[in-house]
Amino acid sequence: MTNLKKWLPGIWFMDPPKDISLDGYRIDNVIQYTDFVITLYFGIVVAALAFFVWKYNSRKHPKAAYEHGDKKKHLIMTVVMGMVVFLSIDVVIETMSFRDLKEAFWNFPKGKDVLRIEAMPMQYAWNFRYAGEDEEFGTDDDVVPPQNILNIPVNTPVVVQLTTYDVIHSFYLPNFRIKQDATPGMVTAIWFQATETGEYEIACAELCGNGHFKMKGYLKVQSKEDFYTWLSEQEPEVTEDDWDDWGDDEDEGVPTKWGWPWKEVK
Repeated sequence: MTNLKKWLPGIWFMDPPKDISLDGYRIDNVIQYTDFVITLYFGIVVAALAFFVWKYNSRKHPKAAYEHGDKKKHLIMTVVMGMVVFLSIDVVIETMSFRDLKEAFWNFPKGKDVLRIEAMPMQYAWNFRYAGEDEEFGTDDDVVPPQNILNIPVNTPVVVQLTTYDVIHSFYLPNFRIKQDATPGMVTAIWFQATETGEYEIACAELCGNGHFKMKGYLKVQSKEDFYTWLSEQEPEVTEDDWDDWGDDEDEGVPTKWGWPWKEVK
């Protein structure tokens, strides 16, 4: 395999991003099953075509025989093959997906241990906001780090609520196997949990303009002690403005007047 990777660069034999999440394996399992079963059926079809080409070649059968495919045996075979494919691909993948959604991705964590973060992407950067000591968003002690920087503690559930400053963006964490659209006029949410420390990439999975390539953020997973030390060292954003004051900025650069009351996901 090492030699194949050396001589066939690019997408061939390319390893996926390292999974450092609590539930990323669920996404990998669905993708791996999909790849396996589709490859299996593709191989069966190719083998069947090769067999029929060999068996019914013009030398053995110089005179062609025509079938309309409307006999009872043909109809039964078609239904059986269709049901086998439907049950082994569509039904299985649907079952796996909804099980994972209910058990993990739609099962938002609750409690004091949850880290809450608000995110507002824009053309072309990521803005993040942490609640201050009062644990309320939109107040004077909120912490807004430099753009494109997101720090979180390891082994801690993180809930991120998103909306957008302008067009549709998509918050994508390759190392967590998750993404969530930030849609104008809506507040969406996503949650995840890191299982090991390190520095990883934040990407935008939605084409958001000619500067889309600039939408690269940096996620740093720290120990809980290091994270709360970092958070305490950040300067609070002192402002009396709130969500309703959007659009009043004289400067069209980095937005400073943003944030919204936290909306618990039920």
